[in-house]
Amino acid sequence: MAKPGDTYFNPVTRTKLVFTTTGASSGGRELAMEWFVPPDERLAAAAHCHAGPEGFGIEHFDLLEGSAACRIGQEEFSANAPHTFTILTNTSHVHPWNIGATVMKVRQRITPPTPDMAILAGVERFFETLTALSQQGRANRKGDIRNPLQAALVLADGLLPVTYLAGIPIGVQVRLLNGLAGLARRLGYQAHIMPEGATSA
Repeated sequence: MAKPGDTYFNPVTRTKLVFTTTGASSGGRELAMEWFVPPDERLAAAAHCHAGPEGFGIEHFDLLEGSAACRIGQEEFSANAPHTFTILTNTSHVHPWNIGATVMKVRQRITPPTPDMAILAGVERFFETLTALSQQGRANRKGDIRNPLQAALVLADGLLPVTYLAGIPIGVQVRLLNGLAGLARRLGYQAHIMPEGATSA
């Protein structure tokens, strides 16, 4: 379980992640993480959406330092700090990327419509595991997990049933990911892997 102050470094994307508020510390109300992103690097590149009551602001990116671009729906927005990009439920988006010459510092806040420690804990596990696999050389240059069975298991464990890829029917994704995740478990894959070198403030 992540704790406030836990710090992770991804050697593939060269990004640093610091948990500032966790699901447990907030009673399931919010997960907040600060990202330090070098020039020409980015956060998650895949377009995706978060299911929930229509029009609810479920995710927020507070740009604290530097310059960033963020795709929300069909539009691309750019801004200098300070600025907040707000993501509504059921809206396709791509996480911010650094468009400046200095490190981009951005706080990612996930706020469920109702307190939900299980959902937030899943997101914590997802980022811990993604970092661990990157440290082990099991992620590509974009930071995506190389092995499709491992990827399906990590996605199903950490992000379902709230986060889905954009442009693919949700029912299809659920069946595919759960099917592959089940196979991965039978073959001995781990859904959650702790990264090395994590520190707490």
